[in-house]
Amino acid sequence: MEPARKRKSSPVWEYFELTAHNKVRCLLCDTLLTYSNNTSSMFRHYRALHKHAQPANRPDTSQSSRKAMVDEAVVNMVIKVSQPFSVVKDVGFRELMHIMDPNYVLPSRKALKAMVDIKYQKAREQVQ
Repeated sequence: MEPARKRKSSPVWEYFELTAHNKVRCLLCDTLLTYSNNTSSMFRHYRALHKHAQPANRPDTSQSSRKAMVDEAVVNMVIKVSQPFSVVKDVGFRELMHIMDPNYVLPSRKALKAMVDIKYQKAREQVQ
């Protein structure tokens, strides 16, 4: 059973997962941190260890453009092979993505759905 949690509005939550009522796990390096109902320690961890992380064997692209490219590829995969949005929670898929790019953070199920909806609307506008 997943612990109850309040609404997450901080952008740092893209890089962390609540594992217990007082613990969070970094999705980039699997470090466990104490969580005290604020994101201060999460921001410190991210800034100290991951802010300028760049995969060693990748072309020198900005992290945001790289994320956008991979997000687009995930959206296309979901559409082309009719995967459910929950594929981003699948352990095997998460492991694959981590091996491909350890710094990439998968979008949430809701964010993936929104990206698919946007792609659908764009395609629909082109047909009309």
